[in-house]
Amino acid sequence: MYLDRPIPLRSSHRPNRRRGGPRARGGSVIVVAVLLLVNYFIFFRGDDPTKEPNLADLNGQGAIAAIGMTPGGPGRTSPVGPDGSSEAAPYEVDDFGQPVGRKLTGELKRGQTILNALRALGIDSHAAQPLVQAMTEVFDFRKAQAGDTFTANVDDDGQVTYFSYTQSPLDIYEVVLAEGGKYEARKKKVPTRVDVAHIGCAMKSSLYESIARCGEGAELAAQLIDIFAWDVDFFDVRDGDEFKVIVEKISVDGRFLRYGKVLAALYRGKFGEQQIVSYRDPEGREGFYKPDGHAVSKEFIKSPLKYTKVSADAQTNVRTSIKTASPVIYSARANTPIWAVAGGTVVMAGDTGGALGKTVTIKHDNGYTSSYAHLGSVAQGIKPGTLVKQKTVIGKVGSSGDADSPQLLFSLRKDGKLQNPLKLSYSEGEAVSQEHKAHFDAEVKQLIEDLEAIPVVGQHERKS
Repeated sequence: MYLDRPIPLRSSHRPNRRRGGPRARGGSVIVVAVLLLVNYFIFFRGDDPTKEPNLADLNGQGAIAAIGMTPGGPGRTSPVGPDGSSEAAPYEVDDFGQPVGRKLTGELKRGQTILNALRALGIDSHAAQPLVQAMTEVFDFRKAQAGDTFTANVDDDGQVTYFSYTQSPLDIYEVVLAEGGKYEARKKKVPTRVDVAHIGCAMKSSLYESIARCGEGAELAAQLIDIFAWDVDFFDVRDGDEFKVIVEKISVDGRFLRYGKVLAALYRGKFGEQQIVSYRDPEGREGFYKPDGHAVSKEFIKSPLKYTKVSADAQTNVRTSIKTASPVIYSARANTPIWAVAGGTVVMAGDTGGALGKTVTIKHDNGYTSSYAHLGSVAQGIKPGTLVKQKTVIGKVGSSGDADSPQLLFSLRKDGKLQNPLKLSYSEGEAVSQEHKAHFDAEVKQLIEDLEAIPVVGQHERKS
């Protein structure tokens, strides 16, 4: 049938060839498409990599729509808080919400001041001085360190509208240009998470290697050395000795940042069993104590050598004569730090010109005097008349005088008579007051139970 075949249809409209025909129409479509693309990139597209960073790029607080904006003066915007209040924004924006000027970033180099660092980026002293002056209200630039980073937003007139200085993930300082052209400085609040970790580890080789084997960092070793300094000489511990610790771990954005406070710690081995707990009394006094309530700190620390990660690689040998009273020779790696075993006044510091070589002598209370000889160097600022605290580093191990290898000759005298430091017993530290003893017992009871329950990673085990 005729319906089996398709019927071609023709339009009654004839093309006007004077207008160019299909080719002309195609050209018009292309022009329209180009115009649409241009408008899209100008008004709508927000991820063009050639554009200046948007507001979220500069302050790290998310998109503009996420925080809200209200007018904050000519050409300036202010973030709106949950309560509807606003603060001066740290930078100017144009009609499209884009920053005006440029963003500069830098890193402090060794020996460089912040003013020199800003000048190196093209910010002159006239523009930099006011913001640095404002910054001193919240940060002491004498504590600035090489590697600190900073960011500055500079407008088209060369004025700094926003400045950020970062020393660590927790130490971030900001300066903003507020209304009236005045700079305001503040320390940025960084949200952190604090977890409590329970760690147990058997000693093998050295404290630092043991802590690494048990999945922890060197900073924790330094804290343990500090709180056990009166009872344990970590240069002289044995393989198989154990330590346990309950410690805070601080994280930022899900990443471990550093260790916080040690809440409790235990050592069991050559130097007996030592338990330590942290306690804060109702009046706000805080410190480390033994379970019986006596303070951990005593008149003298256990060893004059400060145990460090570097010196731990070569274990120290301790030699003393068979006499009851005698100096002690510590054979240690060169440049191992030496600290004062107790607070006192320096009476001698320098080269004796004789067999003892470079020597530091300190006069303590109760008639004691300690002497440190064969030093490789005397610490800066250590001179006769200097007052030093317990654990102050007074020099480093060396081989001056008649020493034929790096060593420390340490002697302790009471009323001029030699003592044997390795056999001397020192009085207990100050105890918790009777007024707070019941509170102390209640506070530390659970800590001590938790400490005892911590499992120990063995000498031949490794924890990631």
